[in-house]
Amino acid sequence: MSEHPVYRFDDFLVDPEAWKLCRSEEEIHLEPVVLRLLIYLIENRDRLVTRHELMDTVWGETVISESALSKAVARLRKALDDDPATPRYLETVHSQGYRFVAAVEEAVRPAHALREDVPPSAVRRVWIRRVAAVVMLIVLALVWDRVYEPNPVEPDEIQSLAVLPLGNLTGDPGQDYYVEGLQEILITELSKLGDLRVTSRQSTKRYRDSQLSATEIASELGVDALVEGSLLRHGSDVEVSIQLIDGQSDTHIWAERYARETPYVLDLVSNVAQAIGEEVVATGGLEWPERAMTGPVDPRAIDAYSLGLTHLDRTSENDIRSAIALFEEVVSIEPGFALAWGHLAAAHAMNALYGYAPPSESTAKANAASLKAIESDDEFYIGHSALGWGQLWAGNIDAACTSFKEALRLNPSAPYALHGDADCLMLDGRMDESIARTRELLLVGPFSAMHNRPLAYHLYLARRYDEAIEATSAMQTRVPLVSMHWLLSEIYWAQGLFDEAIIETRRELEQRGDTVLLAALEEGLAAGGPAEAMRAIAEAQVVRAGTTYVDPFRISETFARAGAVDEALQWLGKAIEYGSYELIYTALLPNFDTLRDDPRFHQLEERVYRRQMPVTPRPEKVPR
Repeated sequence: MSEHPVYRFDDFLVDPEAWKLCRSEEEIHLEPVVLRLLIYLIENRDRLVTRHELMDTVWGETVISESALSKAVARLRKALDDDPATPRYLETVHSQGYRFVAAVEEAVRPAHALREDVPPSAVRRVWIRRVAAVVMLIVLALVWDRVYEPNPVEPDEIQSLAVLPLGNLTGDPGQDYYVEGLQEILITELSKLGDLRVTSRQSTKRYRDSQLSATEIASELGVDALVEGSLLRHGSDVEVSIQLIDGQSDTHIWAERYARETPYVLDLVSNVAQAIGEEVVATGGLEWPERAMTGPVDPRAIDAYSLGLTHLDRTSENDIRSAIALFEEVVSIEPGFALAWGHLAAAHAMNALYGYAPPSESTAKANAASLKAIESDDEFYIGHSALGWGQLWAGNIDAACTSFKEALRLNPSAPYALHGDADCLMLDGRMDESIARTRELLLVGPFSAMHNRPLAYHLYLARRYDEAIEATSAMQTRVPLVSMHWLLSEIYWAQGLFDEAIIETRRELEQRGDTVLLAALEEGLAAGGPAEAMRAIAEAQVVRAGTTYVDPFRISETFARAGAVDEALQWLGKAIEYGSYELIYTALLPNFDTLRDDPRFHQLEERVYRRQMPVTPRPEKVPR
């Protein structure tokens, strides 16, 4: 007589033969695959079971996505009432797999036999019904095969996709940076596919280890398909498992595994992108370009590049300086690595953007790195995009706009080129088109602060204040850790809502913890109202500028809001000397409306724009 085990843990009982899970003798109904998952984990409870093993064994020959596995695990946890933060039964090992950790009692019972109290006639009736059912199924199968030929399910046309964070299967969380670096390279390669919108990495980071379904993630990102997978790095080899998933149905379109030696990791990523591109082309008729990053590369360069991206994402002064040093290390090892040159240019620009270095000095370094990127590969977008910003900050608008267009020709999803092109349209007086461009940027980076702010800011510059407030509020919901109080303050001030502007200014300074400017605001407000509060803040900024870098453009703006024309013009002149990045918006800023009738302001405008004056409507004056 054969015997079959049953498993007991706490008040649960799992009966593989009866195919059921019970708790305190009450059956818990599970999908078959979820119960199969539980049984497999229990049977292998003495070890870690990797995600790959589960996907290969529990689902058999069916190729599934990692999100399908995550959803099955989530449903199992729900059935067991197990908290993933403090697991009693199912422990997650970050980016690797799962381990069943509860104590299990294994009991043996006899195989099912006919109960002695069942009469023979009843047994005969049961067997007759079973045989009849089998015969009927055979007949139906034969008939069905003749009358019905199923059409294969084809995915909808793919016009947009997102590459989700790849799982790190190395067993070392310290290698997350390497996995992110390859994700960025994969995104860059996929972005070369014309007319395909690819979501930026900054907006997908939030989905690492997410329990959301593919359809939920695709809906939040507004994309047709998702790319997800995992990476295993062992010794001198890299292995990547990757899937392309339909964002509407959560079904896999394509899946494959790739392995290469680490010096050929760019070839690996290129092959992955090529395969995904072929699937996308098959659904949408898009054209896959020939150009790709290939060939051997020193593994040290990929490591330093990936770590540089991690530091650049953090944006602190030390992190940006670390990023610059790492990207410089990359290009010293691999002088032809255009992507690293481009990110070096971006790091220098951000060093000034966040106030850590003088803009003119950083712009010169960024321009030099941009030209090196173009020299390394002039068919690669990043050098043209970075150079465009350097040209725009220098007031060379025509050249900048040409660079942005070239970047977008090479990569239609390049976020900073989209932003730059929006600025070009704005400076050409095509404000509606400019705002439409910033909405495209928002689609590429829906959860990135850098890619959200341009829409609200351009609406503000267009003096569409109510829409600007709505866009600011929406951004604050999507990116809650980034303060938008200062922009709201400027919008309210431009509308003449000075009390509301003061409230938002106060919130901004409180959030920053800037007690000095906060005290200046309160003293000025008590002494002479909102305008005096702005003057007091500007004067406090001037004092601070004597010991540390403060963007002169910001000081000029604050004096202008106070109606202090002479001081505002003086500091605007200093901003031109320093090369402040926001000078390009001088002709449109509502804050400078108090200066526009002064001939000195027009002289400064000519210095900013180098005779390429933007097309701007004459603003209506708001009473102070």
